[in-house]
Amino acid sequence: MKRYTNYADRQEIIVLHQQDQSYHQIAQETGWSFEVVRKICRNYQREGERALQPRPLGRPASGPLSTFDPLVRWASLRLKCQHPGWGPDVVLAEMATRPWAKRVKLPSASQIGFYFSQFGERLVRVRPHKQLPQAEPLKPAVRRVHGCWQLDMDEQVALPGYGPAHILNLVDYASGLKIGSSVWPAQQAGRPCRVSWPQMQHSLRQAFSKWGLPQRIRTDRDRVIVTPGNYPFPQPFSLWLVGLAIEHELIRRVIENGSVERSHRTWEGRLSGYGPYPHLAQWQQLIDYELWRMNAVLPSRGRHCRRQPPLVVYPEARIPQRWYRPQDELALFDWQRVQDYLATGQWLRHTNGKGQFSFNGQKFQAGLAYKRRWVQIIYLSDDTFQVTCHPDKTSLKTIQVTGLTVSDITGLASQL
Repeated sequence: MKRYTNYADRQEIIVLHQQDQSYHQIAQETGWSFEVVRKICRNYQREGERALQPRPLGRPASGPLSTFDPLVRWASLRLKCQHPGWGPDVVLAEMATRPWAKRVKLPSASQIGFYFSQFGERLVRVRPHKQLPQAEPLKPAVRRVHGCWQLDMDEQVALPGYGPAHILNLVDYASGLKIGSSVWPAQQAGRPCRVSWPQMQHSLRQAFSKWGLPQRIRTDRDRVIVTPGNYPFPQPFSLWLVGLAIEHELIRRVIENGSVERSHRTWEGRLSGYGPYPHLAQWQQLIDYELWRMNAVLPSRGRHCRRQPPLVVYPEARIPQRWYRPQDELALFDWQRVQDYLATGQWLRHTNGKGQFSFNGQKFQAGLAYKRRWVQIIYLSDDTFQVTCHPDKTSLKTIQVTGLTVSDITGLASQL
């Protein structure tokens, strides 16, 4: 018959442990097993006096903030209802000032935000539209190999013998497979610089050549990828992916790119102890070697890997879903697909005191009669867009936008 410790038993074990007795000594003195003594002592180290209190019967609590004191959920929800404009960080800072907060464990801001998200629009207001044009919202990423790649930049990584550099990482969402890592200079002519679009495109082409074309690529809002502000016009990055029939998904929270974010820490630890190497090519050669080891040799903590190399668990990753060769890119690139994509977009711009507005990095004139007003821009065909007043839809003019040819987007000489 099983025996269960009560509050007095657990308190006795903690008192003996605080007298510097070992787990084995406590077990012999109290009659409880070594495992029970160790579990109680470790729980006390994590949770304090709360670990000794009687546990409620039944299934354990589940859901956001369920492992914290009920007062935490009540206080965070009350603060949010009283101050709808407060975010999770402000709610957490305010909650920490309460007298009872010192007696309980407080959650992180992201955990509070996740708790708020379950209430939907009743509690969390959706921010202004900042997404790229699309006919309908993207469906959740498919959990299969090469169904979704996560892309992100690990900036200002100190490489011994060389200095600061940027590492562009690509990780497969379903398997955790390291798709590619490219190192680029973080300084140019003695001044800090970022990874340019041609450099990013070169890294992606290398990954496509090795693994094939994925169904989707998930990124953050890096300025090379997406222009800042509301109603952004697609950069060449997005248009290039559309032409290759690859979906471009923008994350709303960093946790949505968790696999590639964790790979940044992996690389920083993996490269420690190497060098010094004065040339970037030497570091790239080392990174390629370590990338191969992590995929094919070393044990992984990735999804379902169970301490085995990812390529052993997911051998299908070696077979591309859609083949790609750089020399065949123009044959794969579909300009009609890009046009259909642009046709789903509706961009709003506000004119200045001279009736001017900016669109895709170009200045256009709407006329003094339309100064300090909103105009709406829609795609017609090729590089032509229609400008109308918003919201009355009065047609103003058509404009020609540069940079919307196959050669501009792909960086290759078009054969059309």
